[in-house]
Amino acid sequence: MKDLLNRLLPGLVAVLIISVTSAAAQGTDALNPPGYFSEDYYKVTGGPKITASMESSSVYQGEDTSLLLTLSNQGSIESFRVFTMPDRNRQDEMMAAQKELELEGQRTVARDISLRLVAINKSAMRIKREVAYTGSLKEGQLSPRLEFPLEVYDNTDPGAYTLLAIPNYTYQRDVAVVANSNRPQDPDIYFWYDSASAIIPISLIVERKSRVEITALEMYPSSLLVGSKDNLVRIKVKNVGNDTAKDLVARLRPESGIYVDMDESPIPILQPGQIAELVYKIDISKDAIAGKAYQFTLLFEFSDSYRKDLKDSGHVYLTLESALKDMRWWGAAILILAALLALILKTRKKMAMP
Repeated sequence: MKDLLNRLLPGLVAVLIISVTSAAAQGTDALNPPGYFSEDYYKVTGGPKITASMESSSVYQGEDTSLLLTLSNQGSIESFRVFTMPDRNRQDEMMAAQKELELEGQRTVARDISLRLVAINKSAMRIKREVAYTGSLKEGQLSPRLEFPLEVYDNTDPGAYTLLAIPNYTYQRDVAVVANSNRPQDPDIYFWYDSASAIIPISLIVERKSRVEITALEMYPSSLLVGSKDNLVRIKVKNVGNDTAKDLVARLRPESGIYVDMDESPIPILQPGQIAELVYKIDISKDAIAGKAYQFTLLFEFSDSYRKDLKDSGHVYLTLESALKDMRWWGAAILILAALLALILKTRKKMAMP
């Protein structure tokens, strides 16, 4: 933007301004401070334009969750014109004009932004904290994610609901720089800030909560040896809900140190109260930690009577035992067997003696 403005003003000399005075002008002319804005060097139109986007646009009936919103400043300078030409023979005016040219570019900055989120249908949901803050945003900049805790009531009907995102902010409406012949490099600067707001409709989809509820019961065997391979493990799961799960796929995700060869186990139908057995093949790393209870996460994907592509999860645990312990057991067994054989041979030898 500066390059564009500089091309429009080829006669201006670019000078580095080291210091800026406060809005209280030092030295006075016939004009009072508001009058400087009507006779400044440049007139600029445009400003910030705040948009909002939501990370996830759907929630479930009865869900206690958070909505995450991000703001973006899509503002721009719309027009620029020279209002008063500086006197080329006066250094103080040339430097004041250059300073005003630099400061005019800040018109697109949205400052002290707050975002209010309002639910139009308050009988369907409650936004627990309606206002979040995010400082300032320059042109093209994104805000951090702003969190709004939300409670969706159990009796909320499925469907689309409208939320209103209302950003409030201030911006630089105008800036006037007044030349001072006694200190050309330190002109008087006046800022005119204004407030602005917008109303941004956002659609939130409330989906029917699934009546399927799958829980993991147990894994067996419940322990395996460190370094063991080709282990078959079985996990029992139960549908404790009151709807039938269809086309259920259960993917097994272990902690680091355990590897799943067959990572999914499909079940065509799991009715309410029904128990099913999932079978997986796993390997244990030789670097796994003996004595530790390793967590396995089961990722369920299924359909119910209303929707497809539903997801749920559960956890089971497996304790690892040292392979050395198993070797010590076999070693002890071999020693006992050797002692028994030696005793038998010794007894036979005595019986064979005349």
